[in-house]
Amino acid sequence: MSARSLALKERLRSGETTFGGWLSVANPVVAEIVAGAGADWVVIDTEHGGFGNEGLQTCLIAFNGSPTVPIVRVPWNDAVRIKQILDMGADGILIPMVNSVEEMKQAVSACKYPPVGTRGFGPRRASDYGRNIDRYVAEANDSVIVIPQIEHVDAVAIIDEILAVPGIDVVCIGPTDLSGSAGVLRQFEHPVVADSIRKIITTARKRHIPACLGVIRPDDETRRWMELGANFVFTFEDVSTLASALTGALVHMRSLAGK
Repeated sequence: MSARSLALKERLRSGETTFGGWLSVANPVVAEIVAGAGADWVVIDTEHGGFGNEGLQTCLIAFNGSPTVPIVRVPWNDAVRIKQILDMGADGILIPMVNSVEEMKQAVSACKYPPVGTRGFGPRRASDYGRNIDRYVAEANDSVIVIPQIEHVDAVAIIDEILAVPGIDVVCIGPTDLSGSAGVLRQFEHPVVADSIRKIITTARKRHIPACLGVIRPDDETRRWMELGANFVFTFEDVSTLASALTGALVHMRSLAGK
């Protein structure tokens, strides 16, 4: 649905802070619950989630009628996979582990029709099964949201050059893999990691590109990054939210019963 992604892009360009979350359970009921939660956008994680093509398309259908924009993190910077997911009706693509200018150019190109890019043509569900194909084609290059994920110290070293590539709508930081690439896995407060996050957000802000951390961190840390300029904010993740809610409910009821 290009209308809702175009509306979100306008908000992003204006510098507005937007809020969303992760969907990693490949189930349409969970997807529909998430779609109705009131988020500005949701990233469906096919990199680490158990999604096949049919399951992913069913979860995308769960966003019908919702203003929440479904974005899909692809497993890799693969033009074939990006094409398939856009044809299924995803409004945006998050590309993991973008480490060079050339990889960034390839990602943008895979998301855009010629002459801007190299996306192959066949927007089945994306065009309402051909019923709105002219409108979809006219708007697709502008409406698809392109998000590279920076997850390696090598990419941080050339972040200004990467973010200079035209066509980037948001930059997402992957602090866990970034910390691993620096040899300090999951040490988010390590100076190398913190300095890298700061450099990415600062560079993005200079180029008027929204930025986000792809993980949910404690409030004080989140506030620090938001104050620096991170304005595309992950607020929930379906698996951890369900797990903590179930545990919390059991603890609460057992305490009421004196257990």
